Amino acid sequence: MIDDPTDAESCCSSSLSTHSMHMRAALKDCSELMKRLRELLHLKSTDLRYKLDAQDIEHLSLMHNKHHIQQLFQSASLSSENIEQERELGLRSLHEKLPELDVVHVDENGWYREKDSSIPLTPYDFKQRYCVRNVPCIIRGFDELHFKNVSLNWKKAETTITDETSNESRINTSWFETYVGEDTMVPVRIDGRKTALDEDGRAEECTTKLVRLKDWIASCQQQSRNHEEVSREYLKDWHLVQLLQSKQSSCDIPLYKTPEYFERDILNNFLERYSDGGDYTFVYWGPSGSITRLHSDVLHSFSWSYNVTGSKKWTFYIPNSNSGNSNNSADNTSRSFEVIQNTGETIFVSSKIKHEVVNLVETLSINHNWITSANIDNTWQCICCEIEAIEVEIKEWGIVPLDDFEARENMLRGCIGLDVTTFFLMILLEVSEILVLVLPLIDEMTEIDNEIYEPVRSMYSLVKVLDEVSNLKEAKSFQRLEAVLGSKARAIEADALATFVVDLSDVLKVHL
Repeated sequence: MIDDPTDAESCCSSSLSTHSMHMRAALKDCSELMKRLRELLHLKSTDLRYKLDAQDIEHLSLMHNKHHIQQLFQSASLSSENIEQERELGLRSLHEKLPELDVVHVDENGWYREKDSSIPLTPYDFKQRYCVRNVPCIIRGFDELHFKNVSLNWKKAETTITDETSNESRINTSWFETYVGEDTMVPVRIDGRKTALDEDGRAEECTTKLVRLKDWIASCQQQSRNHEEVSREYLKDWHLVQLLQSKQSSCDIPLYKTPEYFERDILNNFLERYSDGGDYTFVYWGPSGSITRLHSDVLHSFSWSYNVTGSKKWTFYIPNSNSGNSNNSADNTSRSFEVIQNTGETIFVSSKIKHEVVNLVETLSINHNWITSANIDNTWQCICCEIEAIEVEIKEWGIVPLDDFEARENMLRGCIGLDVTTFFLMILLEVSEILVLVLPLIDEMTEIDNEIYEPVRSMYSLVKVLDEVSNLKEAKSFQRLEAVLGSKARAIEADALATFVVDLSDVLKVHL
């Protein structure tokens, strides 16, 4: 780390928040990766600011002179610049297919589109067709490949269902009472609203109450039996897997494995390492009629939702253009359509798409919000909008000093669960890991391979946003880093590391 005699971290680190300590740990790991990267590239300069000097650039230009390597970096960089065009293509294809969504089938032999089962769908194809182009789809087959333990433990055996046409619960509540604990407190949302939006078009907060699990089970089943049109109570955003991992007597951990096509998750991979249980992996358990009202997903993330048992009705609102309002209202030009998600099916929900979900029967599902290079720019847009909203509130309140960026970061995390410092280091770590992973493989390349091309393209998408975060004056990123890290020296270190990877990515596409 760059030394600074004015840095008083040694005498005040004990007063740092847990969040600040986590961010310091992330920065340290980024620094270690950067040292490894310089070793891989055989860079000789010893600039403590991590800047690439003329000697470094000359060395890099001589390292790899193969045409396909030059083409790899240039093509990947160009592709990352075309993300908006790809999304427009995705939106156009979605309108052409409405009111249907693509159905993807998964089995031990691979992934296939329902209407073209003769052609396998590779991980690269899935990311390009649905993630990069931002198109939702239905996936069938995960119940056997990824969620078999969940199905065995959380669903009642079919032989125990006495009446297939009744509202009898299909959930194996005895498993939850045994392994979660019937007296464990769970977060139940109470929704008494008739509209999803406040007067400013922002989502109104539901009331949350903690109840014992056994009381929730009884209440949920009672609401389902009453055939209520809209059930007010819904157990959602439940960090069940974290809870089970904290219990030594928990059963079959892990209960499920994130499907490989969703594994490159920048958000949860970072938070699992550098936070105290603040990830975006949830279990939802709702009675018949329980509802998640009109919204787009938090942080403009992608999401996937797997139905362990039960069925949901999804109503999607598809805009005519990717530009437009960003609040939780559906504008007059949106086209709506409905999709029924049955037991064992997964819905992939694209970034910023507005939707409403109703449980048609008592339903148990696993839901992950996730961020990749394909929607990282949308997440930054979300953060910037929230920064503006917070500044308006601060101006109205007049109680937060202009230079109190720690308070601003705390407010930002309180509103959307992520601050600029976390976002900055999240991207920096991912870019560093991609470079350390990919660069040793390049010399062995004889032609462009999608397994290398895809992470390189991801790197350029991430670097573009990282550069914006570093240089957007309105965001005051450096001041935020200094406030959260509790050290000007560490903020300088973080900024220098970001500058290095941005400069390196430019050199790789220009000089190789």
